[in-house]
Amino acid sequence: MMVMQNPNQNNAIPATKRSDFQLKLSNSSFSQNHEQSDLVQEGIEELIDGILIITAHRELIYANGNARRILRLLNQDMKRSHKVSGEIWHICQFLIGSRSLFPEQNWQINCEIFIDDSTAMQVMARCLKLATIEQNCLLITLKDKYQTIKNIAVVEAKDYNLTNREKEVWLLHRAKYTYKQIASELYITPNTVKKHMRSIHSKQKYTLSIKDEV
Repeated sequence: MMVMQNPNQNNAIPATKRSDFQLKLSNSSFSQNHEQSDLVQEGIEELIDGILIITAHRELIYANGNARRILRLLNQDMKRSHKVSGEIWHICQFLIGSRSLFPEQNWQINCEIFIDDSTAMQVMARCLKLATIEQNCLLITLKDKYQTIKNIAVVEAKDYNLTNREKEVWLLHRAKYTYKQIASELYITPNTVKKHMRSIHSKQKYTLSIKDEV
């Protein structure tokens, strides 16, 4: 699925993040004031979303930790995290072509890549201007939908005080697994899954009721 957007905004990045990304790039890393650069670099590395910066010639300038993990997933036949995958480059080419046809407009492309039945990547591409590079670059944001759901489910499992087995069931349930699929994944019966889900919903209801009273 691909969605094209033509926002009337600065074509680099949202205002809330612009100050971070206007840092100069040198030797494939952000550089401004050394200490500030290190802090920004560390913050970007810890983002849940994958961040890629790519030139119009398919040169990968920057990739944070999660982006490298996603690239390894997309490049399974090569196991390389430094190569821009064909799927992502196809999106980049579409953006480059759109900018060429409509140079006065700002374009943003949103789409999803389904790697398999349980893994969907949300991809957002837009143009980015860097101070030390003459040509325009592309800023690619990658989000593993399952990982996002997993992070939410882990927090919920802690809030609901679930057992280890209930947590396993809940993670799969939040990832849209059916009871039969959960049973197969955890090597238990569907009836056992139902029993765990009843317990989880009971704990969930109790936790939410306590929060409502506060």
